[in-house]
Amino acid sequence: MSYIDLLAWYTENKDKIEGCRIDNIFKIEGLEAYLFKLYCKGEYKNLVLEPGKRIHFTKYERQKLSTSEVSILRELLRDRIIREISILGSERIIKIVASEKTIYLELLPRGLLVITDENNRILFSTEYKEFKDRVIKLGLGYTPPPSFKPPTKEEIEKLLKKNNLSRVLGVPQEIIEALNIKAVNESELEEAKKKVDDLIKKIVSGNFEKCLLKGVTVLPVKVEHCIQMESYNDALDEFFTAEEKDLIKSEIDKKLEEDRKKLEKTIEDTKRQIEEYEKKAEELRSIAQLIVANYDTVNTILAQSNKRNTVKAVISGVEVELDPTLTVYKNSSKYYDMAKEYIEKAKKAKLVLNELQLKMEELEKQIIERKEEILVSSRKKEWYEKYHWSITRNGFLVIAGRDVDQNESIVRKLLEDRDIFLHSDIQGAAATVLKTEGREPKEEDIVDAATISACYSKAWKSGMASIDVFWVYGDQVSKSPPSGEYLKKGSFMIYGKKNYIKNVKLELAVGLLRKDNEIKIIVGNTDNVSSKTDMYVVVSPGDEDPSKLGEKIIKYFHDKFGIQGLKAIKEDLIREIPGKSRILMKKIKT
Repeated sequence: MSYIDLLAWYTENKDKIEGCRIDNIFKIEGLEAYLFKLYCKGEYKNLVLEPGKRIHFTKYERQKLSTSEVSILRELLRDRIIREISILGSERIIKIVASEKTIYLELLPRGLLVITDENNRILFSTEYKEFKDRVIKLGLGYTPPPSFKPPTKEEIEKLLKKNNLSRVLGVPQEIIEALNIKAVNESELEEAKKKVDDLIKKIVSGNFEKCLLKGVTVLPVKVEHCIQMESYNDALDEFFTAEEKDLIKSEIDKKLEEDRKKLEKTIEDTKRQIEEYEKKAEELRSIAQLIVANYDTVNTILAQSNKRNTVKAVISGVEVELDPTLTVYKNSSKYYDMAKEYIEKAKKAKLVLNELQLKMEELEKQIIERKEEILVSSRKKEWYEKYHWSITRNGFLVIAGRDVDQNESIVRKLLEDRDIFLHSDIQGAAATVLKTEGREPKEEDIVDAATISACYSKAWKSGMASIDVFWVYGDQVSKSPPSGEYLKKGSFMIYGKKNYIKNVKLELAVGLLRKDNEIKIIVGNTDNVSSKTDMYVVVSPGDEDPSKLGEKIIKYFHDKFGIQGLKAIKEDLIREIPGKSRILMKKIKT
């Protein structure tokens, strides 16, 4: 990211990030980048921080790692509130104040991620090193990289002669081209500077373009062939995620190809060794047979020899080494024994070869699986996936809150008058909304939504088998309490008639929906999920933790259907299991 990119992203996202809580931190597999999971005003957001390169929110899933350095970051930053975010001067350095800790993300080449305490002492860095102009060491005060020094008048003259406007103006070449700044002389330089200054003013005011040139760059200026994005962050997310996916795929391909070549060489060497052992065994058997076939000749040679030394003799054109202390038959037997030793060596080598070939098959599977994991893990999430969600049999979206904040957000921001609001008849249930979008849902759609409401309620944790669910229209739900009363967060007033769906079963079908190299977890009642996929299990309240049950379900899907890349969606699956559960049914449609 250039300073222009950083300024555009900062202008757009400053208010969105301040006030967020750092919920968790991960390292992104295959990169020197980190994923900060933030909780912001009732929803979770993933922020990518890659020293020396970028910062942006992402809608894409990624393979996440928990490493020793991640453990340190979690200890330092977890559950801290982001109070302030700023750019250090005109540098590509972001400063994030999280309670009494401060995060510095340097986006310059060879930049670092540094955490300091309230006295600016370094508590963590992605690299500890003594640079030419600063020292990064635990306990020392943090010093940022030296500021960019504008070129002197003499340097400008030289740079203009070389047409190096990027260095003169301090912006990337693509910005110069986008602003249509041509080669200039010294007298025209002020006009070029004004164009850059005007762009910066536009960015600071929020009046700039969000232009994505796929595979090329992101620009705050409209140019030919660019895709207009909803936000600059989205443009950065699309650009860097595509680049990241290609990079990781390339690195995986390279590593696995190296492993494959090593394995292929070992297999070929083992095959040659087997051939040599078998050839040697055949030669030794032939000599054994030759000795017996020429009994009289060999016997004469042995009788005439010095008993203390081995004898070399040519028999039927073949040189044979004989032991004069042994009889003819024992000499022959000795060669048969040696042949047996080589046959045994060949057998052992064949076992090794078989193991190597199995390893090669496993490696081929691994190559396919890793590539599929990249595709699955880079899937962009839809806006509604931050909630519990389902699609009914007739295509209506159902959303339900994961916590009190989301319940509040759903009712305040997303519930419309003709939507259907559902709630289980128990205290402590998800606010559930069936979005009608101007259509009239059928009874089966409301039943599908009722399953979501029932399963994501305290009834599940209480181990109940079923529960009643009521539904009303959106205009019957209000956040305004009667005069003199108070509604706590996540509570609502319902006016008018409630419509009840009795004895909704606490059984949740969890299925896989695969389309265009993307895999999604879908949930709902059995009738709903089975209408969309052949691959599902049904869970009900039980005594197994969601994490352990999730692993079992992933294994079942992998073993039964041979689907690769499922590790990338394990976390999504676990999040959709309502609580301690058991597998009620594994369904295979025929």
